[in-house]
Parts: sequence; structure tokens; C-alpha cells
Amino acid sequence: MKKFIEILKKKWLRDTSKTILLILILFAIFIGINIGIEKLDFQDIDVTQNKIYSISEQSINEIKNIEKDVKIYIIGLDENTSLGDLIKQYNHQNPKITYEVIQDIQDRVDIKNKYSITDETQVIILETSEQSKILTIDELYTYDYTTYQQIDISEEKITNALVDLTISKKPKIYFLTGHNEYEINTEMTILSAYLENEVNDIETLDLLVKNKIPEDANLLVIASPQKDFLDTEVEQITNYINNGGKILWMNDPTLTNNEYPNMQKILDLFGAKFEEGVVLEQDENKMALQSPNYIIPEIAYTEATKDITTDGGILLINAGKITLESDEKLDELGVTSQTILSTGDTALFRKEVSNTNTSKISSDEEGSFILGAKLTKTIKSDSDGNEESEKQENNSKESVMYVISNNFFVVDYPITIGNAQMYPIQFYNNKDYILNTIAELTNREDTISIRKDTGIITYTATEAQDRNIRILITLYPSIVILIGIIIWFIRKRKK
Repeated sequence: MKKFIEILKKKWLRDTSKTILLILILFAIFIGINIGIEKLDFQDIDVTQNKIYSISEQSINEIKNIEKDVKIYIIGLDENTSLGDLIKQYNHQNPKITYEVIQDIQDRVDIKNKYSITDETQVIILETSEQSKILTIDELYTYDYTTYQQIDISEEKITNALVDLTISKKPKIYFLTGHNEYEINTEMTILSAYLENEVNDIETLDLLVKNKIPEDANLLVIASPQKDFLDTEVEQITNYINNGGKILWMNDPTLTNNEYPNMQKILDLFGAKFEEGVVLEQDENKMALQSPNYIIPEIAYTEATKDITTDGGILLINAGKITLESDEKLDELGVTSQTILSTGDTALFRKEVSNTNTSKISSDEEGSFILGAKLTKTIKSDSDGNEESEKQENNSKESVMYVISNNFFVVDYPITIGNAQMYPIQFYNNKDYILNTIAELTNREDTISIRKDTGIITYTATEAQDRNIRILITLYPSIVILIGIIIWFIRKRKK
């Protein structure tokens, strides 16, 4: 190596023409290495903190078991962009997913005619032997009107499309309506979008119209009803439970003395009750923004919460208290309980909600309170009335009710923090918690994860802008090098 360096100093760098030739050779080697690496198609290394340019663990789990052949056509777009790199990663993770770049649609008239594509169209087409989906560029971005910034959702959309094309059956989730609940189409639109991104079929359900809970229901969501159920609705929901149905019941705290006897009949089947009043934390480590009603609950370790427990938890806003029957009573009901969310030992339960004092008052109850629980009820067959116990056990079904004493934590009402506005579902891991809970209830354990934060995109280059940037990146260093050579040559001539 030393000998090589000496040769460069004595024979090359002392001769101007040879110096220029050496620079050109090094420049050619640099270009050759880049072309070679590009042809070898090495996977990029993502050094960003949140790995925003890498396919997420959630997407990997979703696509790794895809057995159908899927072809992705990238039409009118340069493959050497972050979007092109993203699609290549799907192929790296599952060879069943292949891609083809079509920059000029005239080269593939068959595709142009099949999908009625114009020469200027920029789309991504995902195709199996049975069906296909088209994603336009506009669909790969959304806009946050609270921050006035563009958000890249390319991975969510592509993964969703891949699963949608290859999944055998989507879970069917019904949101109960007719009792002044939070509506999925108005107050919980963000949650609705997230659920659809994870390939769920969502529909509202008015029992007075349907007269029963449809047989295809994988989950019934009850979101803070403000009117009592009718007798016929109690019968329909009870039948659903007896057939092994699953329910997610989110309930904001009751702040007035309202009686809902029919609603309670359903909760009584699982030995649960939403108490009238609000929970306040006293431990500053378990509250946010120094507000006792902004509770960071303790979370039990389950399949759905295993990552959330070590990644910042969740935030409940104005939560209530859940009371469960005694162990003996739950045993009589055939119910096993698991506390998922709870407060610290020094929390307060306040029934005098008009009192805004943040410290304890005489009527407050102090202790640890249940904020969320999973209740599993064993339903045994009694069609004969004289069945043997073993036969009854074999014929038993399980119905699950997941109760949470807060609904506001997943709604669309913005909360102002400083100069910014945020939706409750965006706090901490609220989004992941509710989606993982629903995934568990619908037997979609493959989608349980901490979902990647894709980051905020404030600038998206067009193809022309991208080309200009590439020219500048190449041209400016070349000009600097050339100027340096000229100055060095002039100075040498003066000597």
C-alpha cells in the first residue's frame, strides 16, 4: 500500500495530465460501483429513528403467509423513489409478490386496454389471477387538517390492498346504533379508517330495522349508548351472546342519575357494571398534562398489549369505574374475568362530578379501580335438559365481552395542546390498543402490533422536480471539482 501511495505522489500527482486522468478514473470507478450496486438490487439500509422508509413488522406479518401470486405494476412512476423502494421490499419479504415498472404505458398495451389507462396516468395496480385493485397517487397520501401537513400512508394502502386481494374472509364488525351512541361515520371516522386499513368489513346495526344480529357478525361494538335498550333488543343481544357472540363495550362515565335497566340486563350476564361517577388519578406518574382526569392506566400483559405495556402505554380521558361481581357470583354465571386496565392504588372515584376540586374530598372513594376488563362466559347447551356433564362441556360455547370505562379516547373530537390540536386516538398508543383489542376479539392475532409512525411529509417531489434534484446533486460537485483542478493548475503555472 505504501509503495502504491508513493507511486501516486511521484508519478501521478506531479503531472497535471496524469492527475486529471486519475480523477477521471476514480470518478468512473465511483459511477461503476453505483451502477453495479443498483443492478444487484441490494436492500436499502434505513437509519431513520422510526424506520419510516422500511416496511413495518406489521406489514411483514400480514404478507409473509400470502400464498397467491400477486403482481404489482408501477405505472408512470420512477422505480428509484421511496415508493419504488417500498414495493421492492414486499418482494424481498415474499417472493410470491412480484413487481414490474412500466414507465411508458405504450410498452404494455395489454395493461393499458385492460385497465383503461391513459398515457399520463400514475397508478399502482395489484393483480392476482382472480381480481385486482388500483391505487392512485392521491390515495397514497392523506392530509391532517389540524397540522396542515401531508401524511404518507403508502405502506398502509399497499399492505391493505395485498391482504384484501388474498384474504379468504374479512372480519365483519357491527357498530350498534339507535341509542345516541358515538357514530362510526361521524364521531369515530378515524377509527373506522384504521379498521378498514386493516381489512375489516364495517357496518352500522339498528336492531329495530334488522330484528336480529346478523349471523356473519364477528364482533358487536357498543359505543356509549345514551338511551336504554328495548326489550326486543335485549332478547336479540342475549341470543347473540348465547351463540358465542363477542362484544366490545366502551362506555364514557355516567355523570347523571340515569337508569338503564335493560342495558344492565346485558351487563349482568357477565357480572359487570359501569358505575356513575368519574375516576381521578393522584399519582403524577400516572396522569398526563398534570390533569387527574387524563389517566395513564396500568396495563396487564396480554397478547394484544404485550408491546404496548413497554412502549408508553395509553391515555384515557374522563374514565369511569367498572365494578365486577364477586368471584363466587362470576363462577355461578360461568364467567372468568381478567383485568386489563386499572388505576394506581391512590386513585379517586368521585360521584360528586360537579365538584372540580383536584384533591380528595370527603365523599371520594380512594383505591385502585378497574377501567377495562375481558370477561369470558361459558355457554353450555341445555337442549335436552338431561345431558351428561362431559357432553355439556363438549357442546359449550364461549362468549366474550370486553368492557372499557372510556370511549372518548378513540373519538374524533380534537384536543388543543399548546399550539397544536390532536385527536384522542392519536395519544400514546391509543390507536394500537383499540386495534389490537379488536384484532384479538375477531381472531386476527396476525395484525396485533405496534404500528409504524410514518411521519409527516411536508414536501413531495414531482417526477420533474426529482429529476432536477438529481441533476443538481451530480452537477454541483462536478463543477466544484473542476474549479478546484483549474485553480490548482493556474497556481502551478505561476510557480
